[in-house]
Amino acid sequence: MEELHLQPGGGGRGEDRISDLPDEILLDVLAGLGSTAEAARTSALARRWRRPRPLWTELRVLVFRGLDQGTVRGLLARATHRQLARLEIRVPGQQAAVEVTAAQVTSLLRATEEHQPEELVFELPGGAGAGDDPFVLPCFARAASVDLQIWNRSFVLPPAGEFSKLRRLTLSPLCTVSPNDFLSRCPQLRLLDMGCYWVFDVVTLSSASLQELILRDAPVRPFDNPNATPQDSIIVEAPALEKFRLQAYGIRGVITSFKAPMVDTLSFAFCSKASRWIGFSWPWRWRVLSLSTAMDWVTRYGEVRPVRRRVLSMAIVDNDDNRTVRSFAEEIVHLPVVNNFSVLKLKIRTDGHEFGTVVIQLLKTLNAVQRLHLVLPPTNERGFWSKKHEISNEGISLTGLEEAEIEGLNVNDHDFDFMRLLFASAPVLKVVRVTLFPGFSQSSQSYKQLCYLLWANTSVKCFVNGRLEAL
Repeated sequence: MEELHLQPGGGGRGEDRISDLPDEILLDVLAGLGSTAEAARTSALARRWRRPRPLWTELRVLVFRGLDQGTVRGLLARATHRQLARLEIRVPGQQAAVEVTAAQVTSLLRATEEHQPEELVFELPGGAGAGDDPFVLPCFARAASVDLQIWNRSFVLPPAGEFSKLRRLTLSPLCTVSPNDFLSRCPQLRLLDMGCYWVFDVVTLSSASLQELILRDAPVRPFDNPNATPQDSIIVEAPALEKFRLQAYGIRGVITSFKAPMVDTLSFAFCSKASRWIGFSWPWRWRVLSLSTAMDWVTRYGEVRPVRRRVLSMAIVDNDDNRTVRSFAEEIVHLPVVNNFSVLKLKIRTDGHEFGTVVIQLLKTLNAVQRLHLVLPPTNERGFWSKKHEISNEGISLTGLEEAEIEGLNVNDHDFDFMRLLFASAPVLKVVRVTLFPGFSQSSQSYKQLCYLLWANTSVKCFVNGRLEAL
């Protein structure tokens, strides 16, 4: 193959075959570079590429990464396409923190608006004082997707205009703007993914079109009373909403209430220790780590095919923060599908603690549950207290529970007490599946005690490690 030697100005000694290709193919080649700055440098390859309007200026996808905002603005001014498919601008962190003012951001976004992108990605890291002055976010009338990664910065909208075609909006990771400042300007919005850095005690999200909402809440405001429970309230008013996900990272609790009759899938994750305010029974040591609900395919005993049922999945953990918290019963009433859970999947994430009381309390609160799937931590011990905590069966009636699956059951007094209470409190219980703690010997006396307990309940089919235990 003949070697191609190119010099600036098209002075290579080899034959320039690239310039003979049609513009459509050359534009595909330039787009494949993945960087508009690199595409602009191809002007040095040949005279045709260095024409008064270089070929790269006709690209429908522009990508600027790691360039200062002045260079980006200059390249945008040379670009000729006025209906871009995609425009991506990522300003480097050091320059954004030190040099880029709100006025410069506004100017850059106005230059961006002239190209009417269908998809916009705009990343602007912040620094000390970066969020003091808001920049102006134009209403991109043609944009269907906007991704603003604006660290600790705020924005305002112009006096008039709307995002008339916007269906997907991402604001991350620390946005200080209240949602209602822009939701009314987004009549077609379907998905909002927002990293929150709010200074508000109450936030209302109101949208007639929204179908999916993701909030990553990071409230960091201090609170005066260390023994109090600082809380933020999020009120969702979205009649078309189907999916909601909350991730809480801050030092304040979050209460969410819904005016969203269509919501089907919910997910809550409390990602910092200080955000776990939902507790169970005195002294509130057990806290909710995560909670989600969705329709899932579930096969119950005797069924040949799985059926879609509403599943509530939870993980709970021990927490040594003794400040007063709201109970799970108080939290669950805010969920729009509170009475529709037929399956409860519960994972205990802390070793060494008694679990029976909190499980029974959950089943009493969720009285429509028909199937329990309990996953216990791998431990040889249950309880760190010197005095045994007995599980009381007073006032307990689990009238809907038909199936129970327990993973990691150990053969100690507490686990046996829980099993006895389960049998005594669930009159329509049909099937129990038990997977024993790993390494447990089925030839031991404790295993025989477990079998006697199972055999005593003749109306229930009992399986241990997948094997039916029968007399």
